[in-house]
Amino acid sequence: MSKQVQILLSRPLTVNLGTDEHGRAITVKLQAGLQSVEQEVAENWFVKAHCQELTQEDVENGELQKQVEQLQGDLKILQEQSDEATKTIEKLKGDVQEKDKEISDLKILLTKAEQTPADATAAGTKGAAKTKEQPKEA
Repeated sequence: MSKQVQILLSRPLTVNLGTDEHGRAITVKLQAGLQSVEQEVAENWFVKAHCQELTQEDVENGELQKQVEQLQGDLKILQEQSDEATKTIEKLKGDVQEKDKEISDLKILLTKAEQTPADATAAGTKGAAKTKEQPKEA
């Protein structure tokens, strides 16, 4: 593997680098702008004819552009995660509201159930007192 070098192309190119051991053409497609390529590609006469002078500013801009693209990719991933989290939160809020209503309904039923046995117990106590007053027949 040969050394990587940076070039600045004025337009997209398709470069023919000859043929491989099987006789198939070796071509490289290059996009316009700053990019890293193998030194063999950079030294090709066709590539040299379409390269612009590379300044330090071009190199820095290229590096910054790569960072921007990486950050945009990261932002997209984070936005997708945020959207999923928002959906989950909304679902959980709905679940909590359903459970709150169920708890409220159960509290009402419990209160009614606690009142009903108290009434029955009071009535049962009076009935038991009447039973004790009546003599038992043998």
